[in-house]
Amino acid sequence: MKKLLIWDFDGVIADSEKLWVQCWDEILQSEKQIKLSDKDKHELLVGVSDKTRKERLEKHIAGLNLDNSFMSKISEREVFLGTNFMAAISGVEDVMQNTNFEHCIATGATAPQHKWKMTQFQWIKKYMSEHDFFTVDMVEHGKPEPDLFLLAAHTKNYTPKECIVIGDSINDFKAATAAGMASIAFIGATGNNTKQYESECKKYGVFGVSNTMNGVNILLNNWYNGR
Repeated sequence: MKKLLIWDFDGVIADSEKLWVQCWDEILQSEKQIKLSDKDKHELLVGVSDKTRKERLEKHIAGLNLDNSFMSKISEREVFLGTNFMAAISGVEDVMQNTNFEHCIATGATAPQHKWKMTQFQWIKKYMSEHDFFTVDMVEHGKPEPDLFLLAAHTKNYTPKECIVIGDSINDFKAATAAGMASIAFIGATGNNTKQYESECKKYGVFGVSNTMNGVNILLNNWYNGR
């Protein structure tokens, strides 16, 4: 009997988180003359939607207002960086060939964002249809709330206990736990492949941590077989 594998997209299927951080860093400096520390970049910008990045920054920096003009510049720069420089994580297609699972994507991107991100990833449609893509604008609350993962499970007719999430961010693991789902931490994307981040992921009850997709596949099969 198949189980449901719920993929995050940025930092898991695509090594793209570095591009979004680069985008926000560039526009913040050019438009607002704000230069974030590496610590603030990681805490405020990584693993969340643009809406959440905006909210976090406005809360973190007194008097900051990121208006529609600013957000339009962010969107334009993201499209440029994503369509020209976004690449798939090595080995990700091998995991999608794992027939113990049905596969779907639950991403913090909006539907329009996910559509242009997929321009270089049309091969994914060999393993999933457009009905298997779940975006943040389908739910009231994005990650770390469980809404998006629960929507995917309900739509695909699986119970939470029959689902496992592959994510790269703490918000992925918080959302999976809140949804009653298992999770695997992939830390092989740029910026996450450190012992410190591996230890941080383990604090959130993940089934396992790997910096390669081959390792992810082994963990998935162990989870599927109850080991």
